[in-house]
Amino acid sequence: MVKARIVERTRPDGTKQYVIQQRHFLFFWHWVDAWVNSGADRCDTFNTFEKAKENLCWFDGTKWTDRVVQEGL
Repeated sequence: MVKARIVERTRPDGTKQYVIQQRHFLFFWHWVDAWVNSGADRCDTFNTFEKAKENLCWFDGTKWTDRVVQEGL
């Protein structure tokens, strides 16, 4: 199942924004702007599609990676 998507939102004045959406955390058949699931800690609206693509990883379930760079001194 797709966890996140980007939608183009056109305002009445013709300006476009790109919004990252996720499936609702309870009503998984509904798509909602990502801030609904994530709170206000991440911006989900961008002025360019490229910026939205760069930030999709924060919402699509991409895992963190850890790498040990030094052990025991």
